[in-house]
Amino acid sequence: MTRNLALTLALVLTPAAAFAQAPDRAAIRKVCSADFQKNCPGIQPGGGRLAACLKEKRSSFSDACLTTLQQARAQRQVN
Repeated sequence: MTRNLALTLALVLTPAAAFAQAPDRAAIRKVCSADFQKNCPGIQPGGGRLAACLKEKRSSFSDACLTTLQQARAQRQVN
């Protein structure tokens, strides 16, 4: 995954306020990079395109990635 795509993925899915708490950008990148490369090839970061791809192809993403993203979302809601 390109550096820009990985960074955008982390920024899209995890707001800055949640970065200091579970799971961090590196964890999301590590767990989900292969899923985004496989399921969303050629998707340009920005404008919600990665989030839209995830929503559309959610069933094709690994359980580990979905769990990590769910944990990040839950942590965001707590803050």
